[in-house]
Amino acid sequence: MNVVLDANVFISAIIRGGIPQDVIIRIADRSDRLFITDEIVAEIEKVLVRPMFGLSAEEVEEKITRIKKDGTMVAVSPLHRVKDACRDLKDNIYLECALAAGADYIITGDKDLLVLKEYGGVKIVNARSYLDIVGG
Repeated sequence: MNVVLDANVFISAIIRGGIPQDVIIRIADRSDRLFITDEIVAEIEKVLVRPMFGLSAEEVEEKITRIKKDGTMVAVSPLHRVKDACRDLKDNIYLECALAAGADYIITGDKDLLVLKEYGGVKIVNARSYLDIVGG
């Protein structure tokens, strides 16, 4: 499957493991193809550097490098720009990436995205639901 992951899925996988980590493992073993944008990577990095997570600068850089290695970078064209689709406008970056990439799913724990259920033919689900769908 072609997927876009919300920053919260990455953060949960890195900090807590569990179900979000199972999604990341599917990407690492190439069962799924991850699509990212510079904006998504920047958001992940912005969150990971918070002192509450206790990661060193080197650890953050290692995580970001891995995400870039495992993901396919997408350039969002004006055709894929989204306005006012999400209650939280900063979440539009995930919709834009998914549309530009032709993704099948956005995987997120964010209620502002989950409430949409689907956007432009892209299904929006949480990590547990996604694993149930793909038999993971």
